[in-house]
Amino acid sequence: MTEECAICRNNKEFQMPEALISAAIEGNLVLFCGAGISTENKMVLPYSFYDSIKKELEIEDDAHSFSQLMEKYCKKPDGRKKLLNRIRERFQYINSFPELERQATAFHRELADIYQIRTIITTNWDTYFEEYCGATPITIPEDFSFWDDNSRFVLKIHGSINNLSTIVATTKDYRKSYNALQKAC
Repeated sequence: MTEECAICRNNKEFQMPEALISAAIEGNLVLFCGAGISTENKMVLPYSFYDSIKKELEIEDDAHSFSQLMEKYCKKPDGRKKLLNRIRERFQYINSFPELERQATAFHRELADIYQIRTIITTNWDTYFEEYCGATPITIPEDFSFWDDNSRFVLKIHGSINNLSTIVATTKDYRKSYNALQKAC
């Protein structure tokens, strides 16, 4: 049995389905990207943001969902402010080490050259799609007018670290977002 390095073992053979290739060429392919493609990838740090908050709250079990855990954290004095600072600190830490940033942005750097993919939807708070792919962020309703301007954009459905009031992390945030969407329909 041959041992592979931790990075190389994730390089898998992949045959792109013709339907996806055609959709990309026609400009109809939409990517939905979650946290596992950037900072929450185990190749970046061995512990997740969830794990670090859980440890800080001295919670042993995994009984809380992500949003419930963040809600619990926000109940601390100045909790919302502290939570947003912890998020920002995680990005700053990763970005301060070129090796970690390289791992966190590997997907984004690959996507950067596939100019046919213009629509990205993400739950990620980081700015890697903007920085590495040249995507225009759409985070608040006032940004929606840019939706069809024929450039690459990223719809940041959980907000952006560059606009702290848009961060969706707690159960309260999810309810607020849901109610806003209900009113918009």
